[in-house]
Amino acid sequence: METLPMTFIGIDVSKDTLATAIPSEKEQWEVVNFGNNEAGIAALLHKAKALPAPHVVLEATGNYSMKVVFALCENQVPVSVLNPKQSKGFIQGVLLSVTKTDAKDACALSLYGQLNKPKPYHLPSDKMLEISQLRVYLKQLKKQQASLVSQLHALEFHVKPLAYVQESLQQSQALCKGQIQETEKRLLSISEDCFDAAYRLATSVAGVGPAIAQALLIATNGLQDFGNAKKLAKFVGVCATQFESGSSIKKRGSISKTGDPNLRALLYMGARSAKRYNQPCKELYERLRGRGKCHKVAMLAVCNKMLRQVFAVVKSGAPFDNEYHLKVENAA
Repeated sequence: METLPMTFIGIDVSKDTLATAIPSEKEQWEVVNFGNNEAGIAALLHKAKALPAPHVVLEATGNYSMKVVFALCENQVPVSVLNPKQSKGFIQGVLLSVTKTDAKDACALSLYGQLNKPKPYHLPSDKMLEISQLRVYLKQLKKQQASLVSQLHALEFHVKPLAYVQESLQQSQALCKGQIQETEKRLLSISEDCFDAAYRLATSVAGVGPAIAQALLIATNGLQDFGNAKKLAKFVGVCATQFESGSSIKKRGSISKTGDPNLRALLYMGARSAKRYNQPCKELYERLRGRGKCHKVAMLAVCNKMLRQVFAVVKSGAPFDNEYHLKVENAA
């Protein structure tokens, strides 16, 4: 039985509209604007279902793209959600486009689908949706808290600080602190329910405490979407980059710094403990330092090692054994 060729539909999502590029026989694309609301999404679904083997491609735009993605998935219309960096790199690097409009972006997303055949998106569970909202809210609260601390600190240098302003800022700071604590408590409770077994296994790794395990499992959906440790390291942003061209251009590499910076900061702090109490990490750190590598490079290698250990224990279901490498050597 022959399968129909897929019709890749590109959608550029904005707050009010869904600029939709549909491959056409008369022109390369027919661009139609639908409202980013229930009526507009219903009309988009009707249009998509009338096409042979429709497959929608759009980029993640937070809450603005969520309704249309859910509607497409619930109506069995395949949809691929791209990271904005993917679409931007494709438009600028491959298409060499110097103009940006909603219609052009929608056409570019349709073309991206035709050339790259991206994998369909799968809806997260209700628990993961809760976790995602709480993570975003917690990040915003911490930014707000940092801003309040800065304002209070700056006020101390004022010649005649107003008591009303100072008290108001202090009250806001206390309220923000309470909201952060409550949000963290809710996040911990839900994540423990979702990733109970993975959480226990991750925290068995020496150097990986509750904060690191929680942040890592939440950010990666319990490591479910990763087939190997290299992809995990790349996602977190602790893998080394390489920049070489011919025999003359060889730039010094650094870590990629993709992913969540707060998670990387937690991993780095955990590596300080791992280089002392995690035997494989300790040996790695000492070996790299003995070869003349600087402290930071050796510490980042320890971060990478910790991620591999967490990936191994979670995927295998066996707790971390700090003496495992010695047992293997003795057996050999």
